[in-house]
Amino acid sequence: MTIENDSVAGATIELLEARLRRLTYLLTGDANWTGAPTAPAKPASLDDSVSRRLLRLERDLEKLSRTIPAVRDVVQLHDRFPDLFRPTPPQAIPENLTTQNLASMVLSYASAFPETASRLTSLNDLPIPDAQTSAALIELQPRMDRLAQTQDEQAQAIAELRVRTARVLQRWYEVSLVSAGECWAEWEGRLEDVEREVKREEVVRERRAKEV
Repeated sequence: MTIENDSVAGATIELLEARLRRLTYLLTGDANWTGAPTAPAKPASLDDSVSRRLLRLERDLEKLSRTIPAVRDVVQLHDRFPDLFRPTPPQAIPENLTTQNLASMVLSYASAFPETASRLTSLNDLPIPDAQTSAALIELQPRMDRLAQTQDEQAQAIAELRVRTARVLQRWYEVSLVSAGECWAEWEGRLEDVEREVKREEVVRERRAKEV
C-alpha cells in the first residue's frame, strides 16, 4: 500500500509540474535549449506585479466609464449580456447529412437573402444627423442631468409632504373627531344622569303633595 501511495503521489506531482511548465510557457512564450520554459522575470517593485497592474486597469476603466458614455454603455452591456463578448465556437457540419440535405437547408433561407440585402442597402439612404445638432444635444446633457436631479429632489420632497399630511390628518382625526365624540358621549351621559335626578325629585315632590 505504501508503494502504491508513493507512486500515486509521484505521478500527481509530475502532472502538477507539467501543468506549471505549460502555464509558465504561456506567460513567457520562451524556453531554453532543454525545452524547459523560461521562468518569468520578477517584478521590479510591488506596483509592477500582475495583481497591481490588473487593479490599475480596472481603475482606469472605471474612470473612463464615468467620463465617456460610450465606455459606460459597453461596460453595462457586458455586465448584462456577457455572452455577447464570448467568441462563438464554430459548429461542425453533421456527417450524417448529404449534400442534397445541406443544399435544401441553405435554399430554405434563400428568400431572406434579398430582404436582408435591401435592408442593408436602405441604411445607405438614411440621412446623417447634422454635427451641430448632435453637438447641441450633447451640450444639453448636463442640463438634463441637473433637471433630472431636481425632479428627483422634488419627488422626494413631495413624498415627505405626503407623509406629513397623512400624520396631520391622523392627528386631526384622533383629536377633533375621536376626542369630540368621546366628549359628546360624556356630556350625554351627564345629561342622562341629571334627567334621572330631576325625574326622581319630581316624583318625590308629587308623593309629598299627595300625602299633604
